[in-house]
Amino acid sequence: MAYSATYTVSIKAPQAKVFEYLADISRHGEWGSADDRMKISAEKPGAPAVGARYQADALLNGKQNKSAVTITALESPKRVAFDAQDSNSVFHHEFILTPEGDGTRFERRVTMTKGPFYFPLVLMIFKSTVVKNYDGAMQNAKAKLESAA
Repeated sequence: MAYSATYTVSIKAPQAKVFEYLADISRHGEWGSADDRMKISAEKPGAPAVGARYQADALLNGKQNKSAVTITALESPKRVAFDAQDSNSVFHHEFILTPEGDGTRFERRVTMTKGPFYFPLVLMIFKSTVVKNYDGAMQNAKAKLESAA
């Protein structure tokens, strides 16, 4: 049993601006779910690039959860992808950006690529919390980008 989910929001900001903001992985704590309290930093200074690694520290179900984040794709201004690996799983995140009217459609695809066999079941049981977390983050990104426009 695999886990995969897609979340979408429309943002009233140019595609290039949305891409630039989302590609800067070190800023993900700014718009992530408030419950996560994520702090993230690059292992080496520099612009986002494929292979760049970051260390993330956030709360997961109220407990500290450290993970290593690696950018796997950057296709300006339309796609950002990265893997987040913690002590027992790997989640692949892909951000697809497409023009939509005078703004940008931001689609986030999340797929568990490695983890305990029971993890998809746990995610289904806590689906409302998972959806609240991801939807909240998407709305936070939208608010940040639209307020800066």
